[in-house]
Amino acid sequence: MDINGFIELNGYRVTVNAQKEPTGRWMSWARFERMSDFTQMKTHIPGMRRRVPTDFPSQEKAVEAAYDYARELVKAGDVGL
Repeated sequence: MDINGFIELNGYRVTVNAQKEPTGRWMSWARFERMSDFTQMKTHIPGMRRRVPTDFPSQEKAVEAAYDYARELVKAGDVGL
């Protein structure tokens, strides 16, 4: 699994990933971590991974959807942390 990108949104660091399924389609997800947890004294940084609820025909579309999904969840306050 490779990290396909990251973005900082309203106090969260979000990494997005995509993975090819055996069917040839792509699934994607976003992992959220609070930026406030990144301090010198903290060694455990909790996170929440949320899967995009559909699959996609290409890696590019899957990654783009993960960014959009992350933005929606942050805007709605529904990250889960």
